[in-house]
Amino acid sequence: MAEQHSTPEQAAAGKSHGGLGGSYKVTVYELENFQGKRCELSAECPNLTDSLLEKVGSIQVESGPILALDSCGVWQEQKGGQLVSCSEDGPDHKLHLFENPAFSGRKMEIVDDDVPSLWAHGFQDRVASIRVINGTWVGYEFPGYRGRQYVFERGEFRHWNEWDANQPQLQSIIIFEQENFQGHSHELSGPCPNLKETGMEKAGSVLVQAGPWVGYEQANCKGEQFVFEKGEYPRWDSWTSSRRTDSLSSLRPIKVDSQEHKIILYENPNFTGKKMEIVDDDVPSFHAHGYQEKVSSVRVQSGTIRSVMQRYLAERNEITFDKIFNQKIGFLLFKDFCLNEIDEAVPQVKFYEEIKEYEKLDNEEDRLRRSRQMYDAYIMRELLSCTHLTMNDFSVHRIIGRGGFGEVYGCRKADTGKMYAMKCLDKKRVKMKQGETLALNERIMLSLVSTGDCPFIVCMTYAFHTPDKLCFILDLMNGGDMHYHLSQHGVFSEKEMRFYASEIILGLEHMHTRFVVYRDLKPANILLDEYGHVRISDLGLACDFSKKKPHASVGTHGYMAPEVLQKGTSYDSSADWFSLGCMLFKLLRGHSPFRQHKTKDKHEIDRMTLTVNVQLPDAFSPELRSLLEGLLRRDVSQRLGCCGGGAQEVKEHIFFKGIDWQHVYLRKYPPPLIPPRGEVNAADAFDIGSFDEEDTKGIKLLDCDQDLYKNFPLVISERWQQEVVETIYDAVNADTDKIEARKRAKNKQLGQEEDYALGKDCIMHGFMLKLGNPFLTQWQRRYFYLFPNRLEWRGEGDSRQNLLTMDQILSVEETQIKDRKCILFRIKGGKQFVLQCESDPEFAQWLKELTCTFTEAQRLLRRTPKFLNKPRTTILELSKPPLCHRNSSGI
Repeated sequence: MAEQHSTPEQAAAGKSHGGLGGSYKVTVYELENFQGKRCELSAECPNLTDSLLEKVGSIQVESGPILALDSCGVWQEQKGGQLVSCSEDGPDHKLHLFENPAFSGRKMEIVDDDVPSLWAHGFQDRVASIRVINGTWVGYEFPGYRGRQYVFERGEFRHWNEWDANQPQLQSIIIFEQENFQGHSHELSGPCPNLKETGMEKAGSVLVQAGPWVGYEQANCKGEQFVFEKGEYPRWDSWTSSRRTDSLSSLRPIKVDSQEHKIILYENPNFTGKKMEIVDDDVPSFHAHGYQEKVSSVRVQSGTIRSVMQRYLAERNEITFDKIFNQKIGFLLFKDFCLNEIDEAVPQVKFYEEIKEYEKLDNEEDRLRRSRQMYDAYIMRELLSCTHLTMNDFSVHRIIGRGGFGEVYGCRKADTGKMYAMKCLDKKRVKMKQGETLALNERIMLSLVSTGDCPFIVCMTYAFHTPDKLCFILDLMNGGDMHYHLSQHGVFSEKEMRFYASEIILGLEHMHTRFVVYRDLKPANILLDEYGHVRISDLGLACDFSKKKPHASVGTHGYMAPEVLQKGTSYDSSADWFSLGCMLFKLLRGHSPFRQHKTKDKHEIDRMTLTVNVQLPDAFSPELRSLLEGLLRRDVSQRLGCCGGGAQEVKEHIFFKGIDWQHVYLRKYPPPLIPPRGEVNAADAFDIGSFDEEDTKGIKLLDCDQDLYKNFPLVISERWQQEVVETIYDAVNADTDKIEARKRAKNKQLGQEEDYALGKDCIMHGFMLKLGNPFLTQWQRRYFYLFPNRLEWRGEGDSRQNLLTMDQILSVEETQIKDRKCILFRIKGGKQFVLQCESDPEFAQWLKELTCTFTEAQRLLRRTPKFLNKPRTTILELSKPPLCHRNSSGI
């Protein structure tokens, strides 16, 4: 019988398939370590509070697996609000991932495999719907099985809302299967030097009733060690990060010198001052227990796992770097020290973890991919972070803009010659206006959005500072801004506005997927490049909302969303979609929808934004009216782009019907306005003006001011690599172009011969040597063209074309003449045709293409009717080569 997928509502009501009956049994305890009030369950429990448990302290699963939900009726992370069964069906695990909802778009199939990174496995699209053919899977929000978890049982998930995700963010997935204390078992009460001697092939799960114990990878208590405290280890990867299922070969108990837990707290360092002794008790408040002093030193007098392990290693003189790092417990001790005991965590810890993950990989392609990622993330980034750029690395050109804290200049990188825009903030002016937080925030926001190669954001490649300036090296946009072009060009048509809107939407989508809200979308911040495509610039007011939603009222009046204007109201990316509606209205009408009659009263503009419904002109098309009405809704829950789908909602609106968003991303649509080349599409340098130095004359930069910017320098690794590749590519091409130009100067006919192949179905063309003259003793240089049904050639300076059709050829073979590789055609009537290439790579390519073309032509000829007409040209009559040639070559 086909199994039906249960919805979250059914799960909350206890109606999901399977129930907790039969082989499912779980005991829930109110306190930790299986103590306190308990409740035994053999059926699904939609609300644990109904079982009279105030909280869940520990869970013992006797048979399962079980899926825990964090709140009643909500399908979310495992926190203990309700319990439902989680099925494991079938020996084969199989599921399909789809790019779009309702199982459409690009698809990826996974069979019996864990995928630590969908991106690395070639699926670089979002996951919007899932069809689980068999098995139970656990998906993760981030690569490497990190982040929020989602459980997928057999069935269909048509939309990411069905697995309770806010967006289609799924980047790794793993098969859910556990050993669950099944199969042959063996009880131990003392050391076991070899588990195989007990009759067990491998250890799939371990249940420790009294401990602690230490396990070893090899027999006779040798190799990597695993510490087992009292508890359950249902699967081999719950005690080791290795992918091996036979990683446990021997066990022995650890002797603990004290059964009680005892700790002494001291008021002063070095165990001095007032003290407090705690024995076998939890203390929720030191103040309530009469200890009102600070705690400066601690002495632990119980036999904890770590102290026992330390003594064990010390007794054997094994407390060395090599010994510790070759054992998991040693690394965990070192990691805990780095993260908790010192002010700055050692970055090499993560690098070491990556190396251990790399060592688990068996596939060479996966190893190569992982090593490249490690090189970029740790080695290259460390190298680039040590590369301190200065003003001497750039040649600075004219000023192209000015802001509140500094100016923007055109510049050229000295070593590669690439053009950039250099945004320089005056540190004194920043201090005078108390803008340190804004400057540092812009650097952080730019670093977040500058990865991933988004062509619709003005991204940063470098950041550095001098004693007086903070410098951002940004993409150069020399086409002017939309505000300037709106004043020069006039308002735009709906079709023109649709082009700009589509590119801006992709820029906003890139920011929102990185949990960045822009907050300052307006025409003046949309810049054009020399070809007319647009980018979003100036992230000074952008904000990261991944951990905490902002509530500050910032932005430009007339473009700010109602929730931004309402003080104390938190918001997220919703604010940008409202601003987009305001900006699109201005592109069409020349003014903001809430700024009628060019009023400059900010309070009036804000009042209209909060209370007035926008009256759209009758000239707007129904599709445009629907788009703007959706974007300009004051109620966030009803606003377009804020109903759970994000940018995808906007892209799927009827106004953008017919838009190929991949074409938009690749910038294949022609821009409606191309900025005039050779002109500066901005204000003149004289009009831009300069700052009054008298304003900052009394400002002094102290050491504490400079310390604020000690972490300011940055190099975006992937953008630096792209810059180097582009400049090297151009340099190599320039040399090649010079060589080709010299060739063309010597042989003008070459250009004409290459042009002959343009626009035709020519597979390959180039010079080859043909065995010719009446005695077949000379090699004649000819230019050949290979087509699907024929081979054409002509001599240098000869306009006459020669032809050999595929139906005249009997075979294409490789042969040798005087130790030179040749291509031999056997032709009807016992004739032969011999060609030779000028280099081995050319020979290999010509032989491959000729053989494939001949094979395909013969296949088609067998399927078509025969025609009794004569060949269009007469093939050159070739007699057999002389005896000497025939002996040396075998022809």
